[in-house]
Amino acid sequence: MMTAHVQDAEEREKMSKAIRELEDDFSCWFIRRERDRVADFCQGITEHLRAANTIWPTNMSEYEERRLEMDRAMICCNKLQDELQYIAETLPADKNKYMNIVLEVQAEFDMIKKLRQSDNRFLKKLQN
Repeated sequence: MMTAHVQDAEEREKMSKAIRELEDDFSCWFIRRERDRVADFCQGITEHLRAANTIWPTNMSEYEERRLEMDRAMICCNKLQDELQYIAETLPADKNKYMNIVLEVQAEFDMIKKLRQSDNRFLKKLQN
């Protein structure tokens, strides 16, 4: 207990209240901040996938740009996983709930990677 050294009961209660308020402020700040970061990474995944999907390559430059957009979506997946790990380590919560989300993000990453690999079908046409 952080206030165990305080002898006066009234002073101990004031300190305890102040500490609780600081912790509440941190929790609110942290949750707002992390919520925004997680939303940004989720939006980044869809934003880059949509951008990649609008490019149907007819030349090598377009192929590379499509590939870069998929790479950026995969980077957002990795950042999202890292952020979820950070949240799970920082907040007192059920880690299994975070793990389920992390596994879903990993599945998304794997699908993007497969899509990226399937784009090799364009290479033969573009190299000719």
